Amino acid sequence: MQIGLVGDTHGSKEALAIICRVFTNVELLFHTGDHWQDGVYLEQEMGIPVLTVKGNCDYGSMSSELLLMIKNKKFFLTHGHAYRVKFRLNSLLARATELEADYCLFGHTHRPLLTQHKGIYLLNPGSLVWSRGKETYAGIILEYRENMFISRFMNIDRE
Repeated sequence: MQIGLVGDTHGSKEALAIICRVFTNVELLFHTGDHWQDGVYLEQEMGIPVLTVKGNCDYGSMSSELLLMIKNKKFFLTHGHAYRVKFRLNSLLARATELEADYCLFGHTHRPLLTQHKGIYLLNPGSLVWSRGKETYAGIILEYRENMFISRFMNIDRE
């Protein structure tokens, strides 16, 4: 099983086209918000489920957090702004710990991040639109192998 993680697309048609081109083999896509409607578009275009949350630039009736189990692993999806992730990850980590999450997926910073802290994997795909990192990626792919998800960044022109 492969899952894609994208976010902070901000309505960019170019970013959405790249995502559709790069994530061709995923069964599910997570979108970390800031234009959650892009997730609806991606679901229609790609023909797969897309789970998304409301970001700080979003309006409408969409949840700001999702918690779900996939392959006996607990995923916590949020945009991150409510946890002040641009300054520190402490509040986000506290919430992920409280929820007993294995994977904490977030956005908001526009900086790609793939790390682990006290058994919780923290993943941020960055932003294709306004990247603030050294590198710009299409997002992150999570591939299920041997009872865990192996995560890596996906280049814009595909790996």
